[in-house]
Amino acid sequence: MASKTYPHGAFEGLRPFCVQLTMDQTVQNVNNLRTQISSTDVTALQDLLDYILFPLRFSLKTSGPKKPGLVQAVLECITYVLSVANLKSSVSLQEMFTELCSCLPPDPLQTVPEELKLALVLAVQSLLRSSGADMLSVLYKPSMLPEMGFSITLLLRLVELEKSREIRLEALNCLEKLLMPNLKPNTSLGTLFASFLPGVCTVLTRVICGDPKQGYKVTAGAVRLWAGAVSIVMSDESLSQVPEKKPVYPGLSGRVAELMVHRNKTWVKHSASRLLVHLEKITDRCTADRHWKVRLALVDLAQLLHTRCWSSLSVAAGNLLQILVGHISDDRPEVKARAREVLLDISKEGPTSRTLGEVLSESLHSLAVTLPRLLSSQDDEGKLQTLALLLGYLQLLGPRLKLTFHSPAHLQRLSSALLQTLELDLCSIKVVEERLPNPVGTLKQKDLVHTGVQQKTFRFFRDPQILSSIQGVCRLLGYYGDFYLLTDHFLGQYRGQRLSAVIVLNQLVLGAAGIDIEALNGGNQTMEASELLDAIRPLLEEYIDPSNWHLRTCQDSDEVVDRLALLRVGGPSKPAISDMTANAWKLCLQLEGISCFARALGCNFRALLITALYPLLEKAGDPSLMVSGTAMMALDNVSRACGYKDINQLIERNADYLASEVSVGLRRLRRRHGGAARVLHTMLENCGPSLLPLLYELVQDLLPALDQSQNEGAKILFPVLNSLVTVLGKWFPAPESTVQPKDGASNHLQPKFKSLAQEMTHFLRDHIRQQRIAKGDISEDEAKDVSPPSVEDNYDEKTPLPTHIQITKEVAEKCTHFLAHSDTQLRIQALDTLRLSLIPLHSHEKVLLQLSHKIWPCLVRRLLHDEPLVLLRAFQMLVSLTASCKDFIQHRVCKEALPAFLTSLRSQALVSCQAGPVYSHTLGFKLQKALLDGLGTLCVDLAFGDCDLLEVIDSCVLYLSARQPKQLQEAADRTLLRLAQLDPDMLWSYLCRWRSPPEVPHSSLIPPNWTAKPHDEYTQNVCKLLQKLKGL
Repeated sequence: MASKTYPHGAFEGLRPFCVQLTMDQTVQNVNNLRTQISSTDVTALQDLLDYILFPLRFSLKTSGPKKPGLVQAVLECITYVLSVANLKSSVSLQEMFTELCSCLPPDPLQTVPEELKLALVLAVQSLLRSSGADMLSVLYKPSMLPEMGFSITLLLRLVELEKSREIRLEALNCLEKLLMPNLKPNTSLGTLFASFLPGVCTVLTRVICGDPKQGYKVTAGAVRLWAGAVSIVMSDESLSQVPEKKPVYPGLSGRVAELMVHRNKTWVKHSASRLLVHLEKITDRCTADRHWKVRLALVDLAQLLHTRCWSSLSVAAGNLLQILVGHISDDRPEVKARAREVLLDISKEGPTSRTLGEVLSESLHSLAVTLPRLLSSQDDEGKLQTLALLLGYLQLLGPRLKLTFHSPAHLQRLSSALLQTLELDLCSIKVVEERLPNPVGTLKQKDLVHTGVQQKTFRFFRDPQILSSIQGVCRLLGYYGDFYLLTDHFLGQYRGQRLSAVIVLNQLVLGAAGIDIEALNGGNQTMEASELLDAIRPLLEEYIDPSNWHLRTCQDSDEVVDRLALLRVGGPSKPAISDMTANAWKLCLQLEGISCFARALGCNFRALLITALYPLLEKAGDPSLMVSGTAMMALDNVSRACGYKDINQLIERNADYLASEVSVGLRRLRRRHGGAARVLHTMLENCGPSLLPLLYELVQDLLPALDQSQNEGAKILFPVLNSLVTVLGKWFPAPESTVQPKDGASNHLQPKFKSLAQEMTHFLRDHIRQQRIAKGDISEDEAKDVSPPSVEDNYDEKTPLPTHIQITKEVAEKCTHFLAHSDTQLRIQALDTLRLSLIPLHSHEKVLLQLSHKIWPCLVRRLLHDEPLVLLRAFQMLVSLTASCKDFIQHRVCKEALPAFLTSLRSQALVSCQAGPVYSHTLGFKLQKALLDGLGTLCVDLAFGDCDLLEVIDSCVLYLSARQPKQLQEAADRTLLRLAQLDPDMLWSYLCRWRSPPEVPHSSLIPPNWTAKPHDEYTQNVCKLLQKLKGL
């Protein structure tokens, strides 16, 4: 249908539909009218608005019951008409408002379709939207009080009781347009709505504190509406215009006049106290809401009431300030920025700025009184809210904190709450169980990536955000408060064995340096560098005091503890697990404190390096993995703060000072803990060859200390010696020519031959040549092949040895003395250190041979008459010694050691072939495997003769039995392949006894005398081995 562009034509088109609807109120007629309206020009609709609305209004006013579908269709049509045209008559607005509000039954129990409710709310919204400001004022006259009250009650009922979220949201929007119209501020609105304020606030509070699943839009909308209604009624500007006596309203009936409320001072005071109850409920609910828009609406509520109702709601000033303060540390940046903006505006301008400081002080005092109880009784979420509030108060008070905490009551309550909340959970034994593999071992800087700081666990909370909030509070105290007063107070708590005081002290130092501080006013309250250095120095000295530093962190610690110091400190000689856990955490917190000191001072921490570096290196070698890892993290932080590239550079640049301290510590080892050994071990692990000049002097102190401490001290010092020779081997590796070939390789590989005839020809020619050379019949060409004597053979004994060779030699000689020690652990440590000392000595054969001559008598005793565990290490030492000395000790090994090895292998073969699967976990099995793996290398290095080689082959073949453990079979197989490098023919001939006689290749040859063994448990492995020999 073509649109009607002229009023007359539009009228003619609309008239039949309007008449039809007036005569017969049906859904179809309403739909027909709406269709016609939609095709009519908007300008024409504006002129014919009253005519169009008449049949629709008539349909609503007809007496008798009406079908919900008809009412819904009429309301939707009205909504559409008012959305494209504006009302021009205030009388029509008033009448239609009454008519629309009467569409729903007043009885809440009567069933009404949700679609009808939604259509009604949207129609009322369209009515209010299509009316101008001048026309809307007619709804807010005292005479409209009953209709206004009915409509507000109706909409509040929909907001509270409806299940449909869409209806609730639209009802809230409608209430917002109704209660907060776009009119000029006047007293009449506040007076009119004062009658509805109790009911509106009560219902909206129930909605806000209702089901959390209702959605953030409903909650946030209810908060905004609550704030708007209160700000209109309790506005300071509006209340200032209220006369002292209740005015008389002409033309009002007595019943309606009684509903009008006179907002005098008594009523305002009473209403403010009631609103405070509602505000507290809303604050508790919305502060804990997870959606940031609800929290933002709460901040806007506080800003609106602060700005417009400061005097009338003075009783709630603290609560409103609490809302703002509690959200300046919100996780959401929008909420955080809004709260900060409002607080800054309040503190700078307006009537509130005069009393803001007083309110803050009172609020902080009230919070401090209840803080210990709150932080001990609330859940994690409640603790976060309380700490956010405390953080906000501290940020707002700023420099005034110095005066606030001069009050002992304030300081005592705050410190009690912080220390109680930060109480550590010391129940876990994991701290004591996780240890370094070496008694004086240490982590390396490359391990820092994989070694994080141990996660702290606390008794009263689990959320890490709570710890972050408490640390923020402590930093603000250090930033704004009296640093000397606070450190003195918490040092007293620390001396009273309160571990949590260390956490507070560490954060106070960071705060005083202005690190990780969120200042609200942007001011700078950091301490001067020199002043901060003087303030930190006593804290550092307190931390590294022997009574706080030299603590046992494991039960079987190898530390040499000063007994007098233990009596002085009052600790037991063998502390319980809980005590060792507490000691480990105390050390970790103190180490973290030193990291904080370094961060706070930066390069100025260099002045404290002479005090802090040596203790840090001590703890880098602590037996507890947690303490050692924290110490390495602290060293890393110190090195970066002082301008060093890494820990290595830090130690190298201060090596002279450290060497002096280590030297003194080694001389006093019997009276002190083993810190010197740990420091030396850490220096070795984290430095390079530049440390070598200082090492020789340290060794001169280390070796006498080893003589003086034959028992406890030796267990500490031997790992240091072990580390010393290990790093010397890394710094000065053996030349390429001295490196032994890998298994299966040989320096004298014989050439491959295509036939047996060629091989035999080559063998005979070489044999004749060797005979001539032995008689002295050498040609000039053959003389060139004879190598001249090495330079080392003519080595002048008066020429001083290189420093690293001299150190290794002295260490090895000292270890020789401990090979006969009564303590098994010390004998093992001595053997391990001796074996490692052979690597640096590879290049000085004369020193090595002299040393082997001294070692041999003690080594033989360990090989023949010692415990299996020591025997295992002694055999490993023998294998390494033969690889270095070669034929120098061949005769001694063949005569004194080899028979015992072979006897042991033969006797144990009978045991292992009958053992079960558990046998592989026994010490005897490990010894068998070590002997089998080492004998091959031993024989090749010493070039055993035929008799000895045959004995070894005979012993090893016993382990080719299928009844032996699989690992021993494989070890025997590897050893025999290794022996094939010396004499493959002998091995082949020995193994061929398990095969059938070979065919004679020619009739002229005499068949060998061959006796084949029957197929048995050895046959399978022997055949496999013979196949491998063919490939050599």
